[in-house]
Amino acid sequence: MNTSSLGQLGLSNPVGATSAVRDVRVSSFAVSVHCGGRELIDQFADEWRELCGRARNDQPYYRPEWIGAYFRAYYRRAKVMLFTVRMDGRLHLVLPMVRERRSFSKIPVRKLRTPVNSVADRFDAICSAGSTGDRAIEALWEHLKLSQGWDLLQFQDALEGSVMERLACLAKAEGFSSIELPENPTTNVAIPSSIEEIGKQLPSNTRLRRQLRQIRREIGERGLPLNFRRIETFDLSALMRIYELEASGWKGKEKTDILHSKRRPFLNDLAEAASRSGYLTLYLLELDNHLIAAHYGLTLRNCYYSIVVTYNENFKEFSPGHLIIDEIVRDCARRGVTAFQPGGQNQDWKLRWASQLQPVKHHYIFRGRLGNLAYRVEAQFRPAIARWVRDLVRATKPRAHGSSPDGNEA
Repeated sequence: MNTSSLGQLGLSNPVGATSAVRDVRVSSFAVSVHCGGRELIDQFADEWRELCGRARNDQPYYRPEWIGAYFRAYYRRAKVMLFTVRMDGRLHLVLPMVRERRSFSKIPVRKLRTPVNSVADRFDAICSAGSTGDRAIEALWEHLKLSQGWDLLQFQDALEGSVMERLACLAKAEGFSSIELPENPTTNVAIPSSIEEIGKQLPSNTRLRRQLRQIRREIGERGLPLNFRRIETFDLSALMRIYELEASGWKGKEKTDILHSKRRPFLNDLAEAASRSGYLTLYLLELDNHLIAAHYGLTLRNCYYSIVVTYNENFKEFSPGHLIIDEIVRDCARRGVTAFQPGGQNQDWKLRWASQLQPVKHHYIFRGRLGNLAYRVEAQFRPAIARWVRDLVRATKPRAHGSSPDGNEA
């Protein structure tokens, strides 16, 4: 374990080595950076989970189970930077980052980015609640801005009010060049506490609500058995049924399904870890002994997060994708779960259920010669060239016969 001053911090640890820079003190906090590979996630997992229990923002996407599975499935050789913030030896903030050399607007930069991809729709650093957490965020920023070795900080898929957004705001307030790009928001479904209220409020789209009542009546009139199951333990056979159902549809034809991608080892790994931690939730809906819809999800802190949604395209007349959600929200109400968050950004089917939208943004923070050059190219040169091309096209476009430049008849 190495000790260094802020001026020596950098990202200079040998690739593949696991080491730490400790006791960089900002006020009463000690900020450390640990450099190595994916093994760092396992090394800090127990302490990380303990912090989740008292965090302001505990969600499955931010926990060591998710991050560890992410690195093992997608970036086995990633250069991991794990930032920790402590006070009196107790962990108050943990931020995993990926160290890369990449081009941004054709400019080569040293980049630190958050470990997120299309499987998740958000990322955040886990941080203590209250004023202690606020000061931990400030301490981390003081450390980051003085650290050597990065030209670009890339915080992708940050929810409004997140730690990552707070860090971006601190950087902007101190005059760092930054870009903020909005992403499609995520959706949230508030679940009433009683089944009776669900029938009156969900789906939020009244037409869909009527359709589901009609579908249930038709199923009953035809005497078709409807079987709905929740599974909370690691069950490989149930997982395979979900994957095979997805592969039976259009995703399977295009080879973009789970069985043909790295999502399969990721989801298996995550399911096993989430089962051990007690928040795995698989849902299966069968009609007349046929699996017509399934969800792979996680239930944490009274919220159900749906990660994989799939349905049998041969049973479209019964709207199986919506029918299983209707069953899920009823099951959640019975268990005291108060919110349902479909994975990914908003889509039409999600908006039929959603009661709230959560804004999502990408934040880019630049510094140094190369970082600021990349910023100028992206934020200034490219828009200027685009405007010039647009004006040139307008100027050379033939006007309609008989019209003057101001649009009036000649």
